[in-house]
Amino acid sequence: MANSTNAIVVKKETEGRIAWRKLLVPAVGSAAFFASMVVSLIGTYNTHGWPKNAFKTSDYILMSIPLIVIVSAVTEEVNGDTKYG
Repeated sequence: MANSTNAIVVKKETEGRIAWRKLLVPAVGSAAFFASMVVSLIGTYNTHGWPKNAFKTSDYILMSIPLIVIVSAVTEEVNGDTKYG
């Protein structure tokens, strides 16, 4: 009985480890992309200064899309509206 319980615990730990490891590649890729964007932003600021009248309405709409996606995804996950697996 104890051996069976131990096998179940080990199996659950292994499944959890695999699930968390699947997040590593997108997390590392996202961090690299974000770091690249920040470096580019700093370089552009150093070269051209703060954007004064640089963006049009369509640019602001485009820049708002990632924020909308992030808020939507987090809200759905927190409220339990998504199920994976």
